[in-house]
Amino acid sequence: MIRFRLPRILFPALILIAGWVHSTLGWAQNSSKTVVTTPQVRAELLAFAPQGVPVGLGEAAAAKQPVWVGLQLAHKPEWHTYWKNSGDSGLPTTLEWTLPPGVIAGDIAWPIPKKIPIGSLANYGYEGTVLLPVPLTITPDFKPPLTGHTLDIKLKASWLVCRKECIPEEGEFALQIPLKGSTALNGAAFEAAFKAQPRPALTTQGILPDSVVRIDGNLLRFSVQGLPVELRGKTLDVFPETPEVIETAATPKQAWNGAEWTASIPLAPQRLNSPSLMPVVLASNGQGWRAELKVVGEWPKVAAGPGVSSAPDTALKANAAATAAAPAGGSTSLMLVLLGALLGGLILNLMPCVFPVLAIKVVGFARHADDRRAHRLSGLAYTAGVILSFTALGALLLALRAAGESLGWGFQLQSPGVVAALAALFTLIGLNLAGLFEFGSFLPSSVASLQARHPV
Repeated sequence: MIRFRLPRILFPALILIAGWVHSTLGWAQNSSKTVVTTPQVRAELLAFAPQGVPVGLGEAAAAKQPVWVGLQLAHKPEWHTYWKNSGDSGLPTTLEWTLPPGVIAGDIAWPIPKKIPIGSLANYGYEGTVLLPVPLTITPDFKPPLTGHTLDIKLKASWLVCRKECIPEEGEFALQIPLKGSTALNGAAFEAAFKAQPRPALTTQGILPDSVVRIDGNLLRFSVQGLPVELRGKTLDVFPETPEVIETAATPKQAWNGAEWTASIPLAPQRLNSPSLMPVVLASNGQGWRAELKVVGEWPKVAAGPGVSSAPDTALKANAAATAAAPAGGSTSLMLVLLGALLGGLILNLMPCVFPVLAIKVVGFARHADDRRAHRLSGLAYTAGVILSFTALGALLLALRAAGESLGWGFQLQSPGVVAALAALFTLIGLNLAGLFEFGSFLPSSVASLQARHPV
């Protein structure tokens, strides 16, 4: 007859384990989709709705209750990502939103970049931590979900992060903004991003009056008036929003003539664009002003053979080299692969998480001490179980990768829920091996009788 001992301590232990699993799963669902971390960048999707989400209001009233979302990029030292005009090389960060009907995402409110010299080239981008805010417009067509109380937002972001080498990276994010109440936890980050925005200069229909860009051979000569008084006499950084126009690495020759700021900048040797308006950001000491300047004169003929951005090319070549190098190791003989797998399995048998399984097998061998046939059948069943379970896991992995998921071997152990469930399972196995209870006691009598005849 099978013994049955169920101490009083078992029920509190099971309750604690169940509560832990539930809280871990809840934490994973609420927080794991807003952050993507790579060795170079920590990317996080943030929201800012201090007055809540304007639902059921007219357009004028909704405009007074702004809803902002943004991607915050925290770069590791020496790494950077790019502005809307990346400069001589690189690619700007792109954001692709999936929003409910009636919710419209605006353009990125790009903070003022910095000029990043790289050898004889120069880029426009960001180091340290930067937030790229995006305004959301809640139109009257937006209908809140019947069963939910949140505005569900999904984002697929891509960025090129560079030091001397460049690495293309991407991430998928999901965020839920409560429809009622304030979402202001990230207020400081958004306020700092708003202060880093270039302010519009005093313009007429977006164009700065009495200000032009003149084409003089291979030079662009800027003549700008109407800038704030506090800028007079200061050296300004020039960030053109249109790429492939000026020589990014060149230092502008600039001067002030009273209220007029003038500068001359060489054209890019491989110029690709000939705009009639030049939107530019003029910055000094972390403050900037944006204006659109009329272009006067005739552009020189565009150089033949357009240049290619070197940073993406370098990144793609590096990825291709890594891909091409991978098959080089494939010449290893099958025997060495099998021996390596055997050695890895032996090492894994020394891991603490395997001890309960080994203990169960030892108990099974002991119960069949004099039955060699039972030993063979048990070993074959054990082997078949291992092969079938790993074949099923491998098939699941291949199916998910074919569906577009970026997963590797052991992907299930990256889920907090799976890890918590395994921890609970092995805790129960440990309590069982300690004699606190018998699994067989919970089985129907017919199954219990079969288990008594064949313990393992």
